[in-house]
Amino acid sequence: RLPSKAASEMQRLPSKAAAEMLGLMLVLSSTAASAFSTSSVCGSPSLACRPLSARSSVNVRGSACIGTLSMGYPPEITYGKLPGAEGGGAKRVAEAWGGGQIALSQPAPRGAELQGSSRLFLDTADVAEYSVHLPLGIFYGVTSNPTLLERAGVECSVKALRELARAAFSLGAQEFMCQAWGEGVGDLVERGRQLAAIDARVVVKVPLTAAGVQAAAVLTRLGVRICTTACYAPHQVFTSIAAGAEYVAPYVGRMTDNGVDGVAAVASMNKIVAGSGSRTRVLVASVRSAEILGNLAALGCNTFTISPQIARELVGDPATIKAAAEFEEAARRKQENSRGNMGFSI
Repeated sequence: RLPSKAASEMQRLPSKAAAEMLGLMLVLSSTAASAFSTSSVCGSPSLACRPLSARSSVNVRGSACIGTLSMGYPPEITYGKLPGAEGGGAKRVAEAWGGGQIALSQPAPRGAELQGSSRLFLDTADVAEYSVHLPLGIFYGVTSNPTLLERAGVECSVKALRELARAAFSLGAQEFMCQAWGEGVGDLVERGRQLAAIDARVVVKVPLTAAGVQAAAVLTRLGVRICTTACYAPHQVFTSIAAGAEYVAPYVGRMTDNGVDGVAAVASMNKIVAGSGSRTRVLVASVRSAEILGNLAALGCNTFTISPQIARELVGDPATIKAAAEFEEAARRKQENSRGNMGFSI
């Protein structure tokens, strides 16, 4: 039974809010003695939660400190799934957690909101590498070309590329780029149409030759998504924009090999796109190190395709690995103190 003052306040609330408040009060009153203990978090009182069953969930509104799962809540409380979890193979991993996800009244921002305009691609035709890197959840898609197909021992055919695309999409890739081949404009256009027919998420690459540019202009008018590739000079970016390409791929490493300041050239290409008001993306390729990627990102580049080797560098900084090992060791030493408390405080 509620005190008269509390009951009168409840009557003023909308029916849904009143029901939620009454339910929360009933839960707290029935479990307060055994489920919660008072502690201090961030200098304010908080509740140390008991463990939660796999099907449990609670949505606490309006609290200053946000809490999470702990084991031991009454089984009648249910948890909802976290919204979002978009992007890469991480979506499949998140779905696998099922009932272990938490729905808060103020959930974390969706991944797309935090990623902004950035896109990162994995540059390989090796399906084994897809399985290793796409589940990281940081890759927007996969890029390939005939050289990478040869290196991975994959046949350069529409059928083989269809299978590669399916493998990439099954692991969460949102786009798959593959390159048209042929001796003239007609061959490039026909191959481009065949590749585009695989899936709407396929982007067809064509080289920045005279035949490639003409093929790009024809294909874009047919509704095919295009990435011009083998870009070695800023003026080729303007050519790509004029042809209607969605992406243009400069080779920063190879430009440097040719005696050109690759980083400065790519920065100029980015300015050309910005100055033209185009939505074409400068897809930086031939990235030789994670450091180069960071330097270009600091100059405003937001789209990269990287090899599996560079992908490992992104998540393999020795100092970070050492710090993580120290965290785990500290957790192991104090494990006995947290036995039976698998969550954190509200």
